[in-house]
Amino acid sequence: MDTLGDVYYKSYTEESQGDALHQPPWGLKHKDTFLEFAPCRDSLLNSIPPGEVNRQRERTHSALYHAYVVGEANTRAANHQIVREWWTMVREREEWEKYHERLLRHVKNFEKSKAAFDEEKAKFETDKKAEEWGREGLKGKLRAAEELLSKERADWKAICAKDNERMYAARAKITELEGQVTDLKKKVGDAQAAKEQAEAELKAQIFGKDRDLAAKDVEIAELKRRLQEQVEKSESLEIDLEADKSKAATAEEAKQKAEEARAISSSALNVAQNNYAEVQGIVDTLASEAEWLRGRGLVLMANSILNAGELDGTVAALIDASRAVSHRGGYLECAQHAEEIFGQEFDTSHCSVADEANAALTRAEHAYDHLAFPVMDLIMKVLEHDYWCARLKAILDPPEMVEVSDEEEPACDDGEGGDDGGDGDQPE
Repeated sequence: MDTLGDVYYKSYTEESQGDALHQPPWGLKHKDTFLEFAPCRDSLLNSIPPGEVNRQRERTHSALYHAYVVGEANTRAANHQIVREWWTMVREREEWEKYHERLLRHVKNFEKSKAAFDEEKAKFETDKKAEEWGREGLKGKLRAAEELLSKERADWKAICAKDNERMYAARAKITELEGQVTDLKKKVGDAQAAKEQAEAELKAQIFGKDRDLAAKDVEIAELKRRLQEQVEKSESLEIDLEADKSKAATAEEAKQKAEEARAISSSALNVAQNNYAEVQGIVDTLASEAEWLRGRGLVLMANSILNAGELDGTVAALIDASRAVSHRGGYLECAQHAEEIFGQEFDTSHCSVADEANAALTRAEHAYDHLAFPVMDLIMKVLEHDYWCARLKAILDPPEMVEVSDEEEPACDDGEGGDDGGDGDQPE
């Protein structure tokens, strides 16, 4: 028959117990019988109460023997169970010590990890603050750059507006010149039409005169034939002959008048052709001047303005002043952030952040806004003259001078004019 300890240890497993500490399933208390484990252990400790002793004395010998046997069996089972419990406790103690060492290692690793984490966190906070400072500095630089860009854009717009005004003025002048060219072309067309009409009228008159002269020639021939007939017939017809001669003289006079009219019409035609050639020369000159102004003159004007030394100096001074103002603003802002963070006042009185930077920038902007170009004044004066294009070419596009060496002599510089003995033109 299995005892209580045998049943317990047969059914006990470490898997069912898990990581929890082992706890025995029984508890000892007074007034327990020998049929249980607790009274057996109490009897071994001489802790049986008197009432139980009296009760046992009243029992029979067989009952006492049976109780003794049961108690002895239970005692042996308890000893066996205690031994097993001891070995189990030793093994659990070793496992607990191993677990405790492992837990201590985990704690140490956790402490190290926590210290590393705190260090990384402090480094992260420092990097975060440095990044915030850098971000604020970059924001300040960006704002300064945006302000400078807005100012430069405004200045650029003002320059463009001035250039547009000048271009509009030049365009108006070109339009006016084109209108004059159109008027001259119209006048040339009218002169050409008048010339053609005059030529047609002269041709008609000359054709009529020629036809009249041809008729007169036929009539003269007829009169001469008749005169010859009259002379052959009779000398008595001299009076009629004289009359015929007077008619012939009248015809000659009419022919001379026709020749004079033809000469007058030819001279008028020559005058009209000369006027047309002169007007055509003026129109070609104006067209070439307008083409030069549109293709090269405006480019030369713009290059003269852009290459002017006054513009370079003024723009350089404006850039330096704006850069000094930007540096001053950025340094003051960085100094303010540093003062807020470190609580230390920085010196901002040296030359790079002097208060004269804003005044210098104002002076540079005023100088740039009121910049005057001598070349533009000269061009405006030239445009007031009649021969403005030639003057502009002489100023903006002077001809390139070709240097002639001493060994090379021009063909027309000899004293004899290239002739041998001054005999005049040589035959070809």
